[in-house]
Formats: sequence, structure tokens, C-alpha cells
Amino acid sequence: MTVAAYATTGSNYPIVDGLLGISLVMHSHIGFDAVLVDYVHKRKFPKIAPVATWTLRATTVGVLLGVYQFNTNDIGLAELIAKVWAA
Repeated sequence: MTVAAYATTGSNYPIVDGLLGISLVMHSHIGFDAVLVDYVHKRKFPKIAPVATWTLRATTVGVLLGVYQFNTNDIGLAELIAKVWAA
């Protein structure tokens, strides 16, 4: 994803955009997965737990695709943070 963002983006910081995109989404995925493991355990919720796990995985893939689109077709995450910081 980082290499593709570097090749196709109009951003000034394509490597930073790619690394930020991947690291923020993976950080969120790991955190939400920990919540599911702790509070929606398979023994207690045998039907809901697998559905919740697959919903988290599908959402993570969707967010990765959205961040990729934002980084390649728009200003990118680094530029967004710079604009928000300056506002």
C-alpha cells in the first residue's frame, strides 16, 4: 500500500501518508479486537462472537480501502493533519 501510494499520489509526503494510513488502521483494529476478545468471548456468546469478529475484519478492510483512496485521490493524511493543525 505504501509503494502504491508513492507511485500514484499527488501528495508531498506519500511515504508518510502510506505509513500513517496503515499504522492508524492496524492500531485501531488491534484495539477493537482486544475489546472483542475480552468482552465478547466465544464461550459466553457463541453466535455473536464470530459475527463481531468478521464484522471487525470487514470494517478494517473497508477503512484501509478508504484511506488508500484518500491518500491517492485527495490530499493525503499528512497534508490533512497539517491543515487541521494550522486551522
